[in-house]
Amino acid sequence: MNREMYKKDRQTSPEATIEMVKRGDHATLSVIGDDGYPYGTPTNYIYMDGAFYLHAAKYGYKIDALKENNKVCLSAIVSAEVLPSKFTAAYESFVAFGKAVFVEDEDEKRKALQGFIDHFSADFQEGGAKFIKAAFEKTQVIRIDVEELKGKEYKDGPWKK
Repeated sequence: MNREMYKKDRQTSPEATIEMVKRGDHATLSVIGDDGYPYGTPTNYIYMDGAFYLHAAKYGYKIDALKENNKVCLSAIVSAEVLPSKFTAAYESFVAFGKAVFVEDEDEKRKALQGFIDHFSADFQEGGAKFIKAAFEKTQVIRIDVEELKGKEYKDGPWKK
């Protein structure tokens, strides 16, 4: 894990990385799957209190894999634009390593689910509260306790103008 980035000039500061993470909303969760093969699946996320939170059904391949091995990698391209004339792309991305924890505490679970409403459906708080109440028992909330988080960007990205 803790490897140095090859192109160090593209690594973002810890503060800029956190801001990037907060702007994002979708990532790929990678886990150790059956027979030791990696399994990556797209997921949405929120970042709250220094941890990533995901939600899922209480069953399925991802859940089974996490029960066997809770080490994970979460990675995302937060923004990107192909720059044809430069033969490259402008981008912002992050990679996080950590351990997944199934959230059992009801207050933490409710806070995380409310965080999803606030991030993705801020204008629909009343409906969001009803949704949380209806889905609470059948929803698994997963917290990723971050052990390493690195951001990277091509600094000529359009968001820098």
